[in-house]
Amino acid sequence: MEKKGFIGKLKILSKPAGNPQWKKAAKSIILMFLAALIAKMIGFDNGLRAILFITLIATIIIDLPLPIRKIIPLALAGFLMTFLAFVSSSLALSSLPVFLFFTVVWAFFSLSLYIFNENAGLFGFMIFTGYFMSVLLVNNYVSPLNWGLYIVLAYLVASILLIPKFIHDKDDILKMVASPYDPQTSLEKVLRTRQALSGVPLSKRNYELFRIGTYLNGFRSFGELILSRLSGESKDIFSRFMETASQSSSEISRSISNHEKEFDLKPIDEEIVKLQESTDDRSMNAVLDVAHNIRSFFRRVKELLAEEETSSITMKIKSPRDSLQEVLKANFNLHNMYIRHALRFTLAMTLGLLAVYLTHERSAIWITMGILIIIKPDVTSTFNNMISRVSYNFIAILLAIVLGFIFPHQILVWIAIIMLFFFRAFYPTYISLSVIAMTVFVVLIWPGGTVFENAVARIIDISIGAIIAFICAYLILPSRITVDLPGQIARTIRANQEYVKAVIPTEEMFYDHETAVKYFRKYSLEEKNLESAIKKVDDTFNDVGDDVSLFNKIGTANHKLAADISTLPALIESGATLPDISRFKEHLIDALNELALSVDKNVVLPRANIDGYYGSDGRQVNLENYLDWIISDVKFLQEAVEIGHQTGALKKYRDMT
Repeated sequence: MEKKGFIGKLKILSKPAGNPQWKKAAKSIILMFLAALIAKMIGFDNGLRAILFITLIATIIIDLPLPIRKIIPLALAGFLMTFLAFVSSSLALSSLPVFLFFTVVWAFFSLSLYIFNENAGLFGFMIFTGYFMSVLLVNNYVSPLNWGLYIVLAYLVASILLIPKFIHDKDDILKMVASPYDPQTSLEKVLRTRQALSGVPLSKRNYELFRIGTYLNGFRSFGELILSRLSGESKDIFSRFMETASQSSSEISRSISNHEKEFDLKPIDEEIVKLQESTDDRSMNAVLDVAHNIRSFFRRVKELLAEEETSSITMKIKSPRDSLQEVLKANFNLHNMYIRHALRFTLAMTLGLLAVYLTHERSAIWITMGILIIIKPDVTSTFNNMISRVSYNFIAILLAIVLGFIFPHQILVWIAIIMLFFFRAFYPTYISLSVIAMTVFVVLIWPGGTVFENAVARIIDISIGAIIAFICAYLILPSRITVDLPGQIARTIRANQEYVKAVIPTEEMFYDHETAVKYFRKYSLEEKNLESAIKKVDDTFNDVGDDVSLFNKIGTANHKLAADISTLPALIESGATLPDISRFKEHLIDALNELALSVDKNVVLPRANIDGYYGSDGRQVNLENYLDWIISDVKFLQEAVEIGHQTGALKKYRDMT
């Protein structure tokens, strides 16, 4: 395996994560101008820069693709945190110890939010960015009350975005319900959508449509894994079925989004007949199983769309057991890389902001800004970020210098505004372009000095900040641990196995909430470590796209399995009485044990079958298809592990430092 060089690292770090957000950028810029206009009219000239910045941040938060009932609490939290940040900076002007106290609290609190999930971490980073800007902007000429009024104005203007969200909330939810049926939607994205919809009241039909879509998406991914192992005529026949299924799935997605009731199942039925005619080929048994499941999902969706929604009953998607207390107990320790990162980040930013507080010089501000945008949870990621950020800033500096020589100052101000528009349009899907746009904006509008002087100072200071960030990542609680990726996959599977033992009751064992929570914490920690290990492979080596894709599928399947297992205690705690499913539990534990052993020891083991879910009396039981979903998760994992053995992916990445 060849490690990535400079160009390789730059390519992967430049890879877009989606499409530019032109409409959102336009809305942000328009509302920023509106906020500035209102501020001028009511005499808030001293807080104009703060109002513009806060309005931009507020529009980013409010325009997140979430249901309105989740956006409102998030926006309120953003308002409260920004308000407290500016009040803290205003109070910190009184003495250096007060400033140091607030800086440590804000830095550690904000970055430690990464222990919950990536979205919470990004929200925390934005909150700290607000504190960073408050340190730059707050002065003795404006009272804490006025800073509070500036923030209120900015959020009131940004809250205009809530109006279309209120109006289109039902349509937005329908699009989220329809998203799993889109063939371009990955299983990982489906799970993020499920998390976004968790706790949101859905009609009984929409609830069922989304649940079926989730598992249809999983079976489609499972089918793609099987397809990669077929050859000859079998592969051609199944490939045509999968293409037809994708077309039908796209049609369903449009039908749900557009409130339509009809779609044609005839093409799917025709492909099923062709598959059945080739059943003499033993390799088609698993194929037929997947195909019949997909067709049964389509039929159920057709029935649901044809029904009239008359019931007023609403249902809520149950989220995995990740309460504040549980996550803190699982992750708030030095074994978690994000806590080490929060401590490292706190020390680095406190020292940087101390220099800003004492001098307010341009170099101190830009060096600290360099530390802020470059330091990452581990040495490798920080080094990669240093390469990308310095490179992008260098490109931006050259662009700013050229613009400075061509255009007069008045035109440069408008170009700076355009650059701010590009920053918002490219954030967060095109990080490279968003960094370039923001740097050009900063260089063009920075008070004092020519464009050339600002440009040269910017590249020097950002480079110094990058070096300081790398030194901090390398020396302060470094995350240079040896990573065994296959071993980590096995530990994650075993954590799920232990969770199964704790959650599913038997005649000899009753469900205990505290025990279940304890094992979910263990799984949560292993899942975070697996995410880190996969990212390390992607950041370190060339030409590992196929392996990383497979590992991501395994990680996602593990996450989905844990989420589906979590529905069982949710049913118990809601008052439902589960039948005895001891045999199902025994089969499930055996299957997960063999999977973990197969990955850990790199040996091919026969698949452990979960034939059905039967009680001790031999009678089949039904738990709203939840056990079906768990079985499909395990089958997906088994298929992915077998591919890992065949491709040799599970032999590699066992000793990464």
